[in-house]
Amino acid sequence: MLVKFGPFWNGRIIFAARGNQLARFVNEGIRDGIVFFKTQKSERGLKAQVSIADFKRLRRAARLTHTRVHILAKYGWPFIALRWWRRKTLMAGILIIGLTLVALSQMVLSVKVAGNNMIPEEQLLQSAENLGLKIWVWQKDVDTRKIAKALVEEFPDAAWVGIDQQGTQITINVKEKIRPIVQTERGNLVANRTGILHELMVIQGTALVHEGETVKAGQVLIEAPASLDNASAQPKPGVVSKPNPTLPQAIPAAKGFARGRVWYTAEATVPLSEEKIQESGQSAKGWGIKISDRVIMITTPESPFEQVTKEVKTHTYSLGRNWHFPVEILSVDYKELETVHLTRTKEEARQVAEKQARDEISSKISPGAGIIEEHVRILAGSADTERVRVETETYEDLAVYPNP
Repeated sequence: MLVKFGPFWNGRIIFAARGNQLARFVNEGIRDGIVFFKTQKSERGLKAQVSIADFKRLRRAARLTHTRVHILAKYGWPFIALRWWRRKTLMAGILIIGLTLVALSQMVLSVKVAGNNMIPEEQLLQSAENLGLKIWVWQKDVDTRKIAKALVEEFPDAAWVGIDQQGTQITINVKEKIRPIVQTERGNLVANRTGILHELMVIQGTALVHEGETVKAGQVLIEAPASLDNASAQPKPGVVSKPNPTLPQAIPAAKGFARGRVWYTAEATVPLSEEKIQESGQSAKGWGIKISDRVIMITTPESPFEQVTKEVKTHTYSLGRNWHFPVEILSVDYKELETVHLTRTKEEARQVAEKQARDEISSKISPGAGIIEEHVRILAGSADTERVRVETETYEDLAVYPNP
């Protein structure tokens, strides 16, 4: 590494020499103390490298041997520094931009909230600003632990508050308290599935079906009462009662439960031989910039694969909540797809078909239902496919309130 750094720091000039006395030209140069590097001779002349100081002393050897010397390239830090010195205004601008970016990287430029549903984002940001977390403040002056603790104490609906810092962006992550969900009563109780009713209990309302009866989805099981029989709600004789608009009026609703047996059926057909497109594991990534509606890809402008799926991600940078940089960074992930030929035995095809049928039934069964019995039947199919039917019997709750 140091061997390569020396020539770069001191600088070298790569030149080509042409003439009829090239050997004498080199000897005269060596006699003057000139050191030649990477000397190459060809039919067209001589190519070599010398230091900057030695290049000036080549004039005597070139004049004595009538050799023409032509500079091919200049290499090293002295030439880079000279080029930069000629562009002092540009270098000063780059220095100012660099210092500005260093200063901005130590500040908070964006504050956002994530995970909030019940707590308004504006209130969280205002409270955080009052505690010292706002844009254009130094990151070292922000005590994230103290602010997070204060936010939890200020907002009762917040179970936990965490502050995540990624560069100049700070995210206030909120975990809200889970409130119990109260089931809203909405009139009649109806069947959510088609099945045979085995248990029926009426707490409030009128039963329209009987145990052992087959009910269909959407059929009314328990009808809501027309009015609530509440003795306390009956007015006394001679007393005229007036409705109180401030008190919520009780809405009659059916109450009870109904349980029964429900059957589910699903079929699946799987071929013994098929071609399937899947990811090969090879991937590539491209970067670009987006200015307004124009996209300029800097690396990997096109997919290197014939079959590919790509995912485009946009990285937006902002100062505060209202101003965004007009330039966005794009990253494109290319994932190669390949066509794979699958060959299965009859037993393997049956297992795949059975799993597909079971998955379909599982997506239909109500949560909490108990499985009573299950049958797997092999159906007749073509010579190159396997067809399977799965029949499942469950015992579950049937009575639900209809959607509003």
